[in-house]
Amino acid sequence: MPTLTIEYSTESERLALERAIAFVTEMQHVAGAAAYGTVLDACETHALQAGRALLRDTLESAVQSQIDAQKKKPGRVRKATAPAAS
Repeated sequence: MPTLTIEYSTESERLALERAIAFVTEMQHVAGAAAYGTVLDACETHALQAGRALLRDTLESAVQSQIDAQKKKPGRVRKATAPAAS
């Protein structure tokens, strides 16, 4: 069986990569278990449900990582700016 080596920088990045791999594996199982003529619908449903959760969690993790990184940098405080008037 082939193997895959993935390099990552942080624990949150490792978890995100593992979830993405799991999502692809799940998609293959969904496709394999779907009845004839329903593969596309089954995979689309899985993509919309599990894929949306994967994207949401990945986005949340990326944003949190940046927040944590900014907190560690001394003297880096951003001032909030008012939105530009239209």
